[in-house]
Amino acid sequence: MMADIPTKLTGARREPQRLSALYQYHNAPEVAPAHGLEYDDTVYPSSDKYPVIREAPSYDLSNYKGKHSFPSDNRPPRIIFGMKVRTFLVVALVVILITVGAAVGGAVGGKSMRENQPLPLTGLNATSPTPTTPTPTVAAFSAPTPTYTPLSACQNHTTYASTYALGTLGPVPATARLKYTLYCNLTSPLSQPGANKIAQAYTYTLRDCIEVCAGYNFWNAGSNCTVAAYEPAGVRPGNCWVGYADAVSVASLAVQEGVDVALLDLS
Repeated sequence: MMADIPTKLTGARREPQRLSALYQYHNAPEVAPAHGLEYDDTVYPSSDKYPVIREAPSYDLSNYKGKHSFPSDNRPPRIIFGMKVRTFLVVALVVILITVGAAVGGAVGGKSMRENQPLPLTGLNATSPTPTTPTPTVAAFSAPTPTYTPLSACQNHTTYASTYALGTLGPVPATARLKYTLYCNLTSPLSQPGANKIAQAYTYTLRDCIEVCAGYNFWNAGSNCTVAAYEPAGVRPGNCWVGYADAVSVASLAVQEGVDVALLDLS
């Protein structure tokens, strides 16, 4: 009977009770702080009835701010496509240079091939274009006008032998008359009726004008050019006139300043 007293006094059988949350937290495994593990050899009392709460040690977070978990000298290199940054940049530069060179070479080669390649036929009956002959262009040439002033160097009643008489241009024909007598400030016999002008020229001396007349006789082996009239003040295209005047008498010629005359010597 005595053995049954506790059961009867207490009533039903005691069941294990659920521990409090604080008690469970005390007996749970501790979590180490994020910035490292510290060794703590402090002995803390334990109790099944009352949990012992330990204050967490204080940490100076300023010592860990901005610091890595490994020294800067031992940091692992940055890897891009399995290569270090420097290696990747070198390889990329080489690839770019090769690509640009190939593009430029292809463009130049293609242009050269197009220039040297004949036109393609567009069909079976296609014909090549007929080449056209370019029309030559003739450039207009304007000779500069000399700025020399014709000279008046007439020596009255003197004889002048043409340089054609020297034979430098070939044998002198026996029938060619090449000597002239100079008269200064006389009217031109070619202005008289019956005179015949052969040619005109622009010369700078009376002798040059005479050579025009003498050349006509030399190449024609005759004496048809009998008069050379020279006017230094004359303007282009002519200040020298040569021709034929029959039986000219010097006494019949009037005085005219600025006009010199050479008459063929027939003696």
